[in-house]
Amino acid sequence: MENYIGRRLDGRYEVMELIGVGGMADIFRARDIVEGRTVAVKILKTELAESDDFLRRFRNESKAIALLSHPNIVKIFDVGFSDYEQFIVMEYIDGINLTEYIQSKPKTPWRESISFITQVLKALQHAHDRGIVHRDIKLQNIMLMKDGTIKVMDFGIAHFNRETNKSISEKAIGSVHYISPEQATGGETNEKSDIYSVGVALYEMLTGRKPFDGENPVSIALMHMQKSPRKPTSINPDIPPGLEEIILKAMQKEPSERYQTAGEMMSDIEEFENNPSILFEYKYFTSDTPPKYFNDSRSLRAVNQTEGGKMNKNSRIAEVAEDEYYDYDGIDDDEPAPRRSPFLPILFAVASAFVIITVLLIYAIIQSIGGFGAPEHTMPDLVGMRYDDVVSNPQYRVLSLNPVQEFSPEPRGQIIRQSVNAGRTVTESQSIDIYVSNGPRLIELDDFGNGLRHMTEVRTLLEKQGFRVTIKYEESDEINSNYVIRTEPPARTLLQEGDDVTVYVSIVKEGETTKIPDMLGLPRERAAELAASYKILLTVVEKPGMEEEGIVMEQSIAPDTIVTEFTTVELTVSSGELPTKPGRISFSLVSNTATGNFIVEYYIDGVLQEELTETRNIELNRRLEWEFEDVGIKRYAIFLTSLETDRIALLCEYEFDFTVEGRTAQRTEIFMNDRIFTELREPREVISTTAPETSEYDIPTEAPDDVDWPTPDWTYPPETTYDPWDDDWDIFG
Repeated sequence: MENYIGRRLDGRYEVMELIGVGGMADIFRARDIVEGRTVAVKILKTELAESDDFLRRFRNESKAIALLSHPNIVKIFDVGFSDYEQFIVMEYIDGINLTEYIQSKPKTPWRESISFITQVLKALQHAHDRGIVHRDIKLQNIMLMKDGTIKVMDFGIAHFNRETNKSISEKAIGSVHYISPEQATGGETNEKSDIYSVGVALYEMLTGRKPFDGENPVSIALMHMQKSPRKPTSINPDIPPGLEEIILKAMQKEPSERYQTAGEMMSDIEEFENNPSILFEYKYFTSDTPPKYFNDSRSLRAVNQTEGGKMNKNSRIAEVAEDEYYDYDGIDDDEPAPRRSPFLPILFAVASAFVIITVLLIYAIIQSIGGFGAPEHTMPDLVGMRYDDVVSNPQYRVLSLNPVQEFSPEPRGQIIRQSVNAGRTVTESQSIDIYVSNGPRLIELDDFGNGLRHMTEVRTLLEKQGFRVTIKYEESDEINSNYVIRTEPPARTLLQEGDDVTVYVSIVKEGETTKIPDMLGLPRERAAELAASYKILLTVVEKPGMEEEGIVMEQSIAPDTIVTEFTTVELTVSSGELPTKPGRISFSLVSNTATGNFIVEYYIDGVLQEELTETRNIELNRRLEWEFEDVGIKRYAIFLTSLETDRIALLCEYEFDFTVEGRTAQRTEIFMNDRIFTELREPREVISTTAPETSEYDIPTEAPDDVDWPTPDWTYPPETTYDPWDDDWDIFG
């Protein structure tokens, strides 16, 4: 280790003593002679500075931490990259880490534990909102200050979500006692991996034990992938059952079954604090569910490999650990194992893989055409029901339901949509996705106070996060005019998307004041005249809108706001163009519909979109998806042409209203029939035009005499039309 004691880095940071040693860097206590304060300086080890990989990771650390500003995260003051040293200057923490703390009291009282964990979760929520994952949450990286404040440190292996994830075999990172199953296997590592580690940390604080321990890192990693932890209450009976549920949910093997955000876990902890006798009863989250990581030989090998891809010196230990959980051969460990050809395992693995893939392919094909004669049922409407009520109802047990969690304004646990529409025919073996509300996403409100951010910047950021913003003005001698003084609710508050945020903005006392006039809905010229009379300056931005060209749609400062004279207001006026909005058609053809090769044609207002025309085998690919952006009100339709018979059928037709408020177009179903091919009777060359608007799409066999069908107001090419009451219109026989 190079001796930095007594040296002055960048002519400013006087190194005083070594206070920590890490795998990548050494940490020193230093004196910032410019600011007159004590700081911590992390200096990259000299032997690693020549490695491009380590250098990149070290620089990523400084980039990651520089984006973070939170009371529960160690602050970064400065970074230095030169040919001689690469270092980060950070806040000096006068405290101890939680490992040292719990050694003095092996079982931390639960109220104290959740106080610490809540602060950790606040820090992670702040980081996750900015796309940063810690990936090494452990008690050693959580510092406790004398006043009880928690500081999360060492974002040295943090990475941005948009970067490629690396497996444990590529980077030996993180403490194996806290590692998530997906991180151990080299799977996708995201915010939910940090949630797992937080669950482990809370488990250890409350029980005084780590949930998994072993003789070597490999065996511990295997436990995280394969075994369920002992219930915390079996170790410490003083832990309330509700708190145990929180721990076990955070430690679920499957990321989708954990808390999806730090804010969600905090919400449960807050509910538990208010009522310590609460039971959450997570009926579809169980710690006993076999994880997908079980019996994954590729993952086991990944755990044993180093950066160079070679087996490390513990590879035999890993194989022993592997046998401890699988006991493949049943041979007594005391007996010498018979010598086997080294090629047999390879041949066996290749043959097994071929058999498994073949079986899965055959099974998928059979399932796509309706399964092995499985009974059919009519899909019920489950939207609006609670998922727990559905799974406990015997009426729905014939359905193969797959719960998928999504953030939603709807109450937590309520079904918000289903992958198969009500009224469709499904088989018992058909997997149906049921989307269950996870409640609204919680977003931490940033600190915009102290006059450092202009109101326009703050409002733009808050609106992008989904908040509704109100601007209010206050007189201030200390903060420049139009800069933010504070927000209400205050900074660090967890809010739901769509909540109201009031931003208080400074106006100076000196000078004449005026009132912002109401210019909404006025022509651009009239708004300019009104602004001039109030001594207000204007800037104008045009964008598409429903209003006529030149009409004011938005103004940056609310009417009647008191400001200094000649304050600038930004007006958004209509360009006269209609705004484009996205639309989407997603259509699944069930197993009793057409099979074979078809030409798929897409129409907009009766005009064929030739560039979208495609040929597909519907027997193998039964899902049609069409995404688009448009304006006004348009009709979208899909036709299928059989390559066997050259005959055409209308599959579905929708009217989309792109003028409605909101992010997506409003869709009205005019005609849709996934049984059209099996309902038809005899051939006919073309089926086109709009079908009658009825609540049922089954085709009657006889036409009533007293129905006078209206003439369609538009048709598709070609011009041939059909009579829906005629039995002679089957085109596919």
